[in-house]
Amino acid sequence: MSGPFCPILLLDGGLGTTLEGSPYNVKFSSSTPLWSSHLLIDSPETLLAAQCAFVGAGADILLTATYQASYHGFEATLAQQAKDGSKAIDTSKNKDIAGDRPALEYRRTADAKMILAVHIAREAIDRVTDIGRGLHQGRAKLVALSLGAYGACMTPSQEYTGKYQPECFLESGMLKDWHLMRMKVFQEDRSTWNEIDLVAFETIPLREEVYAIRSAMATSNGSGGPSGARPKPWYISCVFPNDDMKLPDSTPIYGVVEAMLANDIMVERCEYVERSTPWGIGINCTKVSRLASLIEGFENAIECIDAEGRLSLGEKNEESSTSLRGSPHSKWPWLVVCPDGTTNEEYNTSTQTWEVTTDGKGESIRSWDEEIFEIVENTRQRGLWHGILVGGCCRTSPDHIRRLRERID
Repeated sequence: MSGPFCPILLLDGGLGTTLEGSPYNVKFSSSTPLWSSHLLIDSPETLLAAQCAFVGAGADILLTATYQASYHGFEATLAQQAKDGSKAIDTSKNKDIAGDRPALEYRRTADAKMILAVHIAREAIDRVTDIGRGLHQGRAKLVALSLGAYGACMTPSQEYTGKYQPECFLESGMLKDWHLMRMKVFQEDRSTWNEIDLVAFETIPLREEVYAIRSAMATSNGSGGPSGARPKPWYISCVFPNDDMKLPDSTPIYGVVEAMLANDIMVERCEYVERSTPWGIGINCTKVSRLASLIEGFENAIECIDAEGRLSLGEKNEESSTSLRGSPHSKWPWLVVCPDGTTNEEYNTSTQTWEVTTDGKGESIRSWDEEIFEIVENTRQRGLWHGILVGGCCRTSPDHIRRLRERID
């Protein structure tokens, strides 16, 4: 491709919705609060097969099946399975203070399953490429640790609404601690942490949660992390579910980017401000029709924040994969774009089903991959970003990724 040097890396697609389709035909419901992470308990082989399909389709970066993984979700699932007799768990030891739940045993099992997700992603890469972190058809294959919003782990999930309970999570620092606790699962296991190339905080609906994530990462990276875990490149992507181009909490684009990248707003929120800046920022779980306008809004916001002298550039991690270092000519972060693969459906978190929202009039007749590629190529030509990560979210399959791969190549 001609034009400014701005590398494009391809992420995978919607793992959960892919598992729901053929040939996997997995059924998710209120009894599976872990969503795709549920397969870490019941069918790791099915999960591996789906992730192999994405690698085979040409994804450069494979996200782990940990988006909705949480201690609460694993405890609820394992407790129900123990009650039903479908899974055995030793409940004779390590009961919690109340004595009525084997909390520590559930936590150990949850830790093991979350760690397993990283190794399954790496195994999928190794099976398809035979060379792991090496090159496949000239491209590196990397693992990204997928960490969803707190709302994604609620039942029903609330990452599209931002209606968090308890509300004290947004005021007391508990949200930061929640994200830190989940990160530590992976950081404390050195071999697992070494298998991870970057960390992805996805579908964030609240400005306050952006602050909490930045504060959590500043604490983790600034203190050296558990057991001296080395910092990884990381990104935050937010969800824009409505045509008003705002977060569910009504934060406009400028406020979102300010929360992600401004340096002054983190001074009173964390100790290691220089470690609080993400390697990448972006948009996911949003309709394609909004994407071009959102990207331009992000660019305008960065230019304004930079002109105000408030743009935090962060630190370049020289130990990260070469393919993640990006353009030497840009001081901006990487851009992350992972839109949904459907234009006339929305996910109902209460019924856990996809519902048609329009009669199809006015929809684009172009394919998903054609629209996405045009948006990404126009963005690349502007030469502003350090690099671009592009992939799919809900309703994007390995076929979507394969067709996008062909266009990028």
